[in-house]
Amino acid sequence: MLLLLLAPDAADYVHKLWEKLLDPIGIAGVVGQLIFAGRMVVQWWVSEKRGKSVVPKVFWHMSLWGSFLTLIYGFGKTEPLVIMGQLPGVVVYARNLVLLSRQKAVESASVD
Repeated sequence: MLLLLLAPDAADYVHKLWEKLLDPIGIAGVVGQLIFAGRMVVQWWVSEKRGKSVVPKVFWHMSLWGSFLTLIYGFGKTEPLVIMGQLPGVVVYARNLVLLSRQKAVESASVD
């Protein structure tokens, strides 16, 4: 409401903003950001539950998929800053998942 009082064309701005967010690419970006932000809540919750700082595997999955969806948004909207910000993360998050899988395989082999 305050925005509408401060800028005469604020209603038009808000309308355009919603239009951009509610197209298929915008929805991918919003979902990606929600997943990406949610990973921190999950990490905090797991750490509190265990009483120490923990980065659970689901954190890396949420990082990867949230970043990937946000990257789709960046390409779809031709946003170079979003692309530059998300592209390296996708590689790092995927690599962490590979390393975790390898670690689990080694631990399983040593138990057998």
